[in-house]
Amino acid sequence: MPRLYLCMGPHCRSRGAADVYAALEQALWRSGLWGRVECIASGCHDRCQIGPNLLVQPGGRRWHGLTPPQIDALVAFLADTVV
Repeated sequence: MPRLYLCMGPHCRSRGAADVYAALEQALWRSGLWGRVECIASGCHDRCQIGPNLLVQPGGRRWHGLTPPQIDALVAFLADTVV
């Protein structure tokens, strides 16, 4: 099962990570990927200056500077990769 690790460290949180997490959960529900992709609020990714940061595993794909409007593109990427 793919896992999404969204940084909830203090720097990413101050840049809107909580809003990104909420948008991500909603988008996963709408797309039918909920239960097929695990969304995890994680600790710091050590890329504070370019956060909020998200890591997709397996594969190691990283997304930086995420905002709620970008979530649809992320979920579309996931929909193409999740079987």
